[in-house]
Amino acid sequence: MNKNVRAIYEELAEKAGLSFIAKTGVAYGRFEGFNVLINGNNGTSPFTPLVSFFAYREGEDVSAEECRAIRNGVDGIGDCKPTPEGINITVCMCSGKNKFIGYVMDSLKTGADFLKKNGYLSACPGCREDVDGFPRKIGGAYMMVCDSCYKTAEQKAKQMKLDFDLKKERIVLGILGAFLGSCIGTACIILLGHFGYVTAISGLVMAFATVFGYRLLSKKLTVKGGIISLFFMVVMTFLAHFVNYAFILKDEVSYTGFDLKDALKALPGVLERQDWFRAEFCDYLLLLYLYVFVGCVPFIVSLFRKKRAENQISSLGHEDEE
Repeated sequence: MNKNVRAIYEELAEKAGLSFIAKTGVAYGRFEGFNVLINGNNGTSPFTPLVSFFAYREGEDVSAEECRAIRNGVDGIGDCKPTPEGINITVCMCSGKNKFIGYVMDSLKTGADFLKKNGYLSACPGCREDVDGFPRKIGGAYMMVCDSCYKTAEQKAKQMKLDFDLKKERIVLGILGAFLGSCIGTACIILLGHFGYVTAISGLVMAFATVFGYRLLSKKLTVKGGIISLFFMVVMTFLAHFVNYAFILKDEVSYTGFDLKDALKALPGVLERQDWFRAEFCDYLLLLYLYVFVGCVPFIVSLFRKKRAENQISSLGHEDEE
């Protein structure tokens, strides 16, 4: 946060009776009896913060219908969603310091009034006790958690990381899984190509099926597994594309009695002799590879990020403010 934004959040925190941590851009504390956290790093702008209430009612969580009721009729609330820990309110984007502070205060007041009216109590997400929570990052999410539950979460995360590190990656079975998965992707590319389509769907199927196959049989996905999966994607995508063009060649010279087996044998020679045919073959192959990489890179990256987030336990810096 820059100095101007930080000053606005400091004024907001003072007005709401909350503490503000400049280093991480969060305001936290008790608002009308509820543990609440305002996350100013929730997206593209610090002026669309996420206001999180941590509350609990015996027997049931907040419903989506109740969240719609909270959102309706309040100008400053852009969205409201139930969570296992309580509710998340997204504040609308606006211009001007006073309007922004007003929107956040309206969101705080509306959320607290709803929770009190419907019998909710402030609660730590871990132990469900009405105790003071402190801002922590657990599994990639910002939460208000008590000291006892934070220590438990730290121990659990360390154990999960240790279990993952000790788990042996079964590479041979992973290779088999990647091959079987890539066969599914190959079938999809051939099927769609047979109908004249080269689409992103086929690339996504190839990426997902190959990585899923490796992960399923190896029981563990590492960078090594990602490279093996990528290798099968490249090879099997080329094979599928080659088969598709063998079908095209067979159809073009069907009057000669060519079958698919003959076309597969003849295709390398045709590609070598016919410049226009080779150029078209390469163009569509590159397009297909583009679709595969567009599908596989975000998918693999998301898997690694998700795994890293599962073990991510940290304080948001309230100790430094005390």
